[in-house]
Amino acid sequence: MTIHGQKQAVADSLRVIYKADTLQGAEKLKLLNLLAFNEMNDPQMALEYSEELIALSESMDNSRGISDGYLIKGTLLSIKGDLPGALTALQRSAEVAARSDYAFGEASANMALADTYSEAKDYRRAEETYLKCISNFRRMDNDEHQSTNRQLGVALFNLGDLYLTIEQPEKAQKYLEEAGVLFEELGLITESYSVIGNLGRSYAGMGDYQKAEDHLLRAIELLEEAEYHDHVAAYQESLAELYSEQRQYEKAHAVAMRSLNKAELQADKPQISNTSKILARLDSITGNYREAYDHLNQHMAYKDSMGMATVTMTRLERERAELQVLKQESELELQALQQRRQRLAIWAGGITSLLLIIIAIGSYRRYRFIKKTNNIISQERDRSDGLLLNILPKQTAMELKNLGRVKAQRFDEVSVLFTDFKGFTSHAESMDPEKLVTSIDYYFSHFDSIMDKYGLEKIKTVGDAYMCASGLPYPSEDHAIRIVEAAMEILEFVEAAKRDNSGDRVRFDIRIGINSGPVVAGVVGTKKFAYDIWGDTVNIASRMESASEEGKINIAENTYALIKDHFDCENRGSIAVKNRGELTMYYVLSKKKQSQSA
Repeated sequence: MTIHGQKQAVADSLRVIYKADTLQGAEKLKLLNLLAFNEMNDPQMALEYSEELIALSESMDNSRGISDGYLIKGTLLSIKGDLPGALTALQRSAEVAARSDYAFGEASANMALADTYSEAKDYRRAEETYLKCISNFRRMDNDEHQSTNRQLGVALFNLGDLYLTIEQPEKAQKYLEEAGVLFEELGLITESYSVIGNLGRSYAGMGDYQKAEDHLLRAIELLEEAEYHDHVAAYQESLAELYSEQRQYEKAHAVAMRSLNKAELQADKPQISNTSKILARLDSITGNYREAYDHLNQHMAYKDSMGMATVTMTRLERERAELQVLKQESELELQALQQRRQRLAIWAGGITSLLLIIIAIGSYRRYRFIKKTNNIISQERDRSDGLLLNILPKQTAMELKNLGRVKAQRFDEVSVLFTDFKGFTSHAESMDPEKLVTSIDYYFSHFDSIMDKYGLEKIKTVGDAYMCASGLPYPSEDHAIRIVEAAMEILEFVEAAKRDNSGDRVRFDIRIGINSGPVVAGVVGTKKFAYDIWGDTVNIASRMESASEEGKINIAENTYALIKDHFDCENRGSIAVKNRGELTMYYVLSKKKQSQSA
């Protein structure tokens, strides 16, 4: 949760002047700067203003304008989820400002860089960059630039927010209190209210629940009175977490529902996802499993709909460090053992045969110790590699091992498949959980073997939904044909399972949906990280599954164009799809005879 200062009303009033196109030179630069910064309703338009600001500043050789343009462009790209692009633009802004002795611009660019590192979960770089820009702002005279103290307050607040994220509430409190003093001196009322809310979060982290509750309730009340709703849902979420920690589950649930309603009114997708996750946990604790399932689905739906950026992976680095420490400790133990042997040899120089026997036994034990130690290191390395390959494609796993991170990658030709079991929710409510999980494992384990057979990449499972892709991480021309063949084999297995009376498991009907097109793939998270894919192709594949029928393979028009020469299909016409309008769909019927003989 960070503080910014855009005002849409300013952009609306200035747009009239921009359209008149009467300003030139420095006045035009100032107009573009204000428009790009304050335009909130249309991010793409704001991005175009920033590009125009950069171009005009370069033509006038105006370093400050160039720095400001890249600063605004980077901030806008970060909001749109393009974190690599944002980092590039912000680094450019800082470099230009530094070369031209534009101290305020350099400090502001570093603050935006810190915000972006924090968004990418690179908390070490975020902390370093916040401290750097705070130091720069402190050295500046507020008379030199009227916004210096405000920017310093924002940087202090954002650093405090970062410390809350990484669970260092004592540090957070220090910077938040200093930010609050500055905001009060400057008359920044809503920012002061946000400081009160974040101080509540810091008290919660330190276990002072009464102060935490008082501050959070006060912040929510003040922000709502001021009709500043941006942070209210987040503080309601923190208050719900506070009540949950005290096992006041009814109060926690009521506050979390208010947070969800507020977030939905604001169309705040990250907040909707976070609050839905809390509600799912609270419903599960109180035995409301149906509501828990619905909220968990809502959490996953909004989480999947948000763009993710490449993030630095540190887990493998930690494992490597642990192995290196184990190896170094073993070497030190061997060195100490060798030194003891040498001292023993000096002291017992007169002993002959008995000493030789002792040395021989010691050497043998040393050999066994070295061998055992090396085997342990080798086994731990193999186990780490095996776990990595079990959750990531080989190519991605190698990149993570070699570089310590994974870059997001675009694939232009990929096919995506979703499956879903009919009636799973009703079974989940009434059936013994162990039997339900055993049944799902029975089906998904067989689906995994089908993925191996056709060279497909399993992406993930969410509840009873199974998702896979063809054509990545290694592109292939026949990706659509292979994924349809796999879908037909999945259908055959599910139908055979319904006829098989052996085993105490649930018999399901299944729906399958497929779409083809471009996707972006990458690794998300730093704990329990996973390989995932995003894009409109994925969303339409999900719609194909939900618009399908039991025992049918429903494909989009893009997939049909790739497989029509190999499979007989039934044209379903154009069908209305939620949030997508009408889409042309086909049912796959069978493989064509000439394709089978080939």
